[in-house]
Amino acid sequence: MKKNTLTALVLIFVCLFTAGCGKKTAEVSDTDVEEKQEVVEVKEEESEFYKKMQGDSRPIAVMIDNDEEKSRPQLGLESAYLVYEITVEGGATRFMALFKDDDFEKIGPVRSSRHYFLDYAVENDAIYVHAGWSNQAATEITSRKINNINGLYESIFWRDYTYDKTWHNLYTGLDKVKELAEKKGYKQKSDVKLFEYNKNDVVPEGKDGKALDITYTNFYKVRFEYDEETHLYKRYVNGAPHMSQTGEGLTAKNIIVYSLADVPLNDGIYAPRRDLHNVGSGEGYYLTEGKAVPITWSKSDRSAQTEYKLENGKKLVINPGNTYVQIATELNGYEVDFGLGEAEE
Repeated sequence: MKKNTLTALVLIFVCLFTAGCGKKTAEVSDTDVEEKQEVVEVKEEESEFYKKMQGDSRPIAVMIDNDEEKSRPQLGLESAYLVYEITVEGGATRFMALFKDDDFEKIGPVRSSRHYFLDYAVENDAIYVHAGWSNQAATEITSRKINNINGLYESIFWRDYTYDKTWHNLYTGLDKVKELAEKKGYKQKSDVKLFEYNKNDVVPEGKDGKALDITYTNFYKVRFEYDEETHLYKRYVNGAPHMSQTGEGLTAKNIIVYSLADVPLNDGIYAPRRDLHNVGSGEGYYLTEGKAVPITWSKSDRSAQTEYKLENGKKLVINPGNTYVQIATELNGYEVDFGLGEAEE
């Protein structure tokens, strides 16, 4: 009896401290570790924005007016997943806002094309929406076979004099744009991806990037300030919040900023229109989560995608959320507030 009891105790002891008794060994091979990591990645919850950006719907890029105060407030910038702001003649700027899987019934004011905006529409494989064009843009839209919708010729645009009674008041709807694009035979799907996104927010390594200032001209100054509660950058124009017609202030999850050479371009009608030297390479910053990360940009030709990389050469992966690409000029530059008591360019 005592012998049987002792044997049982020995068996229990062996089962507790080994991987026996019909169970797998407690030792874990490298393969097992890799498999467990893969499972964790699969189970990681993806943000809704991340899921949206993985889809294959073709983007729509809309030129949005920002020539002067009369063009504001705009409608649609608050919903764009990607916004480019670039200078135009006269010291003003213009926006190109990109949308994906959206059917807003009203967006604008819509303004005319400039040839260098086409480069960014092409690198996103977007259907390009505008109302008029410069000489260079008109020529290139044809020669580069840009899938475009022009407000000068299409009935899906209308005037709304609520905010302005001059010419800063032309609007369209993304629902109507999609219908017309389909009628024109433009492809509706695209697998082109400019940015790779994190599944969820990641706080990058970098200096504190609490604010960004760009002085495009003495009468037009842009500022972004980081809000620690919302984890977004609030956008300001000439010291006041940049508001949408919806009544909400514009914000950005991510900001990419760098400078390009900006030179006069006499097109024979409006001089001097501008030309930007966006082929080549340079340095800039990626701002997100209150951090400013040094990056490099490069573009091999005007139809190629702009490549954004970290200083170590790895591809920049950005946080899920809307992004402003702020292209300053070497004439004015920009300043990032690193929270260290002074600003650096």
